Amino acid sequence: MIQGAVSPRKGRARAGAAVLVALASALAGARPAAAAAPLARRLPEAVAEAQKVVAKVRGIPFPGVVPSAVLPEKDLPDVLGKKLVEDLPAPFPRYAASLAAVGFFEPEPDLEEKITRLYTRQVAGFYDPDVKKFFIVPERTTEAAAAAPALGVSTADLLEDTLLAHELTHALQDRRLDLVPRMAALKDSSDGLLALEAFLEGEATVVMMDALLVRLPPETKELFGADTLSRMLSGLAAGTTNIEGADGVPDFFVKEMLFPYVAGTAWIQAKRAGGAGWAAIDARYETPPATTAEILHPERHGPRHLLPPADRPSGADVPAGMRVLYADSFGEWMLGTLLERAGAADARAVAADWQDDRILFFEPRRAEGAAWPVGFVWRIRTASPDAARRLAAALAPLYETENGKSAATIAVTDDRVEVARGRPQAARPVSSPEEISAPPAGR
Repeated sequence: MIQGAVSPRKGRARAGAAVLVALASALAGARPAAAAAPLARRLPEAVAEAQKVVAKVRGIPFPGVVPSAVLPEKDLPDVLGKKLVEDLPAPFPRYAASLAAVGFFEPEPDLEEKITRLYTRQVAGFYDPDVKKFFIVPERTTEAAAAAPALGVSTADLLEDTLLAHELTHALQDRRLDLVPRMAALKDSSDGLLALEAFLEGEATVVMMDALLVRLPPETKELFGADTLSRMLSGLAAGTTNIEGADGVPDFFVKEMLFPYVAGTAWIQAKRAGGAGWAAIDARYETPPATTAEILHPERHGPRHLLPPADRPSGADVPAGMRVLYADSFGEWMLGTLLERAGAADARAVAADWQDDRILFFEPRRAEGAAWPVGFVWRIRTASPDAARRLAAALAPLYETENGKSAATIAVTDDRVEVARGRPQAARPVSSPEEISAPPAGR
């Protein structure tokens, strides 16, 4: 988990504890060993040793010593609650209302509190690039260890050392990429941020597993096949309804929380499998993945077709009496997730034709609180005119109302789709559009 990136947008919540629990289950056959002293008492020494392991696994010198500290679990909600909102493009109620307006979830009362609870239950430790420091939450690693009692007293030590390897990989990444300004540069692209997080979390998760294997005796290593990590993470993603603390949290946020681990790990493994090993990942430090499409399709090469500047929504698209709230780019993963909620049978295949998108949110000038409506203009470029028509048709059911009409205007022009909500139809600047209407109720 990268603490400086904890929010529903600027860095997604990290499923640290959930990954540790899954790892504990995978280790159920490991041989018990004598337990070391509690991590809180040996933290500086444990961090220094873990840095050596990370440097060995990655084949990269680890410059400097990473400062460390213990964070009691009782202080975690306050820390994460502040991180949750500090980097959002709008106050949390307005941000949540904007995503709900697009259709990612239905409005949910007390959502900020519920998401904070979810994040709190998933954090076992984190690296904070703002202060260049690693923090451990000892109560969470103890709970993770309890998930596999067959490991005996050695479980906590293994999981703590595994967590250290994961988080100190983030510290090494920070030294190579300078994460704070890099993430700040992506403040208006959820897609770009999610792609970067997948790159970072995927690498840290693979290093975590390699570091674990270094510690295990030969007979235990045999329990792990080449696909153990992938199966473990896929099982974690498939069980989103069983994630601790997820009660009352829309599925969108839970899936978003897990995406960097599952897809990022798969991307790292695919790149390493090409024959170059870690050298293939090192080469991408010059140009980290910029979109979730790159993460989802590691085999793809070549440029994508961007929206021309004139087609990107601007203040000119905002109706009278409204003001701009913020702008964003969603990308392929968020588009596919939205299509799944719309009920599209081939949601991911339709989303795979994504090339570029830009969305502009607006609200009444006198808006106060979350009850005020949020409108938007969203333009998406696809791979072809046929792909644009398929996308428009797949999105249409999402905006169907009880009277059979559409709550949003959806139009297709060549290879582009525009979705607009909260804007007078006459104000829509689309030339020769094909109108896509929502199907009648009951279809």
